[in-house]
Amino acid sequence: RLLQDGSLLLVTQTLDGTISGAQIIKPNSDKHLVSGTQKKGSFIQVSEITGTPDTIIITEGYATALTVSQLHNGVVLAAIDESNLLNVAELVRKQWPESTIILAADNDWHEPEERDKNRKLKKNVGKIAAEKTAKAINGWVTLPPTEYKADWDDYRQHHGIEAAKQAFSNGLYQVREKEPVNAEATENYEIKPKKANNNLAQMAASQRGTLLVEHYQKIAVHAESEAVYHYNGTTWETVSDNELRRAMVAIFDQHDTPYSPNGINNAICAMKLQIPVIGEQRSDLIGFNNGVYALSTQQFTPHQPEHWLMNHNGIAFTLPAVGENLPDHAPDFYRWLSHAAGKNENKMDRIKAALFMILANRYDWQLFIEVTGEGGSGKSVFTYIATLLAGEHNTASGNMRALDEARGRYQFVGKSLITLPDQVKYVGEGAGIKAITGGDLIEVDGKYEKQFSIIIKAVVLATNNEPMSFTERNGGIARRRVIFPFNIPVKESEKDPQLPEKISRELPVIIRHLLNEFADQNKAKKLLQAQRDSNEALTVKSHSDPLYRFCGYLVSVNDTTGMKMGNKNISPRAPRMYLYHAYLSFMEAHGFERPLTLTKFGESIPKIMLEYRKEYRKVRTKKGFSYNVELSEEAEEWLPSVPECRDFTSPV
Repeated sequence: RLLQDGSLLLVTQTLDGTISGAQIIKPNSDKHLVSGTQKKGSFIQVSEITGTPDTIIITEGYATALTVSQLHNGVVLAAIDESNLLNVAELVRKQWPESTIILAADNDWHEPEERDKNRKLKKNVGKIAAEKTAKAINGWVTLPPTEYKADWDDYRQHHGIEAAKQAFSNGLYQVREKEPVNAEATENYEIKPKKANNNLAQMAASQRGTLLVEHYQKIAVHAESEAVYHYNGTTWETVSDNELRRAMVAIFDQHDTPYSPNGINNAICAMKLQIPVIGEQRSDLIGFNNGVYALSTQQFTPHQPEHWLMNHNGIAFTLPAVGENLPDHAPDFYRWLSHAAGKNENKMDRIKAALFMILANRYDWQLFIEVTGEGGSGKSVFTYIATLLAGEHNTASGNMRALDEARGRYQFVGKSLITLPDQVKYVGEGAGIKAITGGDLIEVDGKYEKQFSIIIKAVVLATNNEPMSFTERNGGIARRRVIFPFNIPVKESEKDPQLPEKISRELPVIIRHLLNEFADQNKAKKLLQAQRDSNEALTVKSHSDPLYRFCGYLVSVNDTTGMKMGNKNISPRAPRMYLYHAYLSFMEAHGFERPLTLTKFGESIPKIMLEYRKEYRKVRTKKGFSYNVELSEEAEEWLPSVPECRDFTSPV
């Protein structure tokens, strides 16, 4: 507010919005607080505070605050003077512990050995107060780079707004405490001297980036996400941008050279342009903690950077015992396997094929596994074994919704197994699971990182008591979905709470068996495709999707005697003559709501009939189009009929 004499009246407040008083600034720049004003912890707010600010800039005076609001993005507060900087900054840090706090200090510069009117040596009070505050709240300081007394408003007036912006950003630095050296420790450890400066301050960003490359040595970058990876001797592990910044700061400290956030970030950006792009892992390699097993040559070799492993299962590979087999050397696993498969040898082989797919991380087979059935039938043990084979550190657990959303997918980046345990009843398109299993490039939002596109190279395993119901019926889900019904609950008297732990001890035997059994990987793939197309998988689908169940009542016939499609305008309904009428009658008879539209019904039937391996064709006749199918005799149980009356005698 402007007063009549040209003075400026500025309201002061506390962090909770309480008005604490005011400051008056006269036209000649003299300042004083209005009587009764509470200064401690109060400030003049220059920009509005909304939500959680990323950056908060605190200045001494109001004029400096106005200028700083034009130099850098962030919420700007004026702390009235240097003595109140710490009070305001501590309250801000307590309120927003994760925000970046910048102290835009006044440079109270003076000549060396210069004294004040009391003959005392002058001090750079603005710099000292800002650095003390920054140290206390882990903040940043930026000081006008002048050899005269100046604040940021003075600097802007002398050099212009653009030069001030650059100087403000380039001048940012943190004040670090020197850690005391433990005298006892010096007896056991040699203190490394700092390297000479070597003009690090004058180096270009690319030269500083080269120093960072030398620090990490084996380092590469992902072309799409720009994520940096470092080879740790067995795998390529991600190095976050924060870790890179800390490493670059350590290099500056080692050279005893000041730095700014912009200088650090520019060096990292330059480094990412210098280092090689990370390679693709060979699909025939399985990573163990002591080396890799090549499925193509059936040989085990030590780790090499050129293998480009992102993860391994954490298990040591060892050679098999003479005559090793599952019943004798992995009896607990074999007991679970035979029970889950109902002692069906064919199904046992298919379950083992699914476990091999997880072990070998054959995400590129474009299949996903769904284990469904009653509780206590062995589904959780399947997930436990799968997690052991992939490695717990390579496994991420989620749900179908997480697969559909960019933010939810972030947890799956770099993993080789995605588990969807105890998946609740799902009805939907399944766009996320289709994209991931199809090897599509998908959007990922890392919350604190920029959004990027990546192919998630992981096998998906879902377990549920009720099978998922997919509304997508164009074949995209059907050709990927491998269903294993587990419908034999373990008897209470036979339950073994120690079974997972016992199976974990048999893991080396299980792995060797899978590698030997599926030396030809296509054998496992064909078994999974057979399970995908099996009758028991169709039975599961028919229980979760009414259209599958309806198609089970259709049989192929001679071209000229089939049913017509029909529509809702034909009245009365003739379900024995028209396919769509039959479908509507089926839905009503079984209490299903929301039947498909005629168009959706006509589009969906061909794909489902193909899964049933039933011939389905549209045939032109003299009376229009007909389809080479009719209803089976079993359909009579739900087709409309005249009610039966007991003790009825015909009058004829």
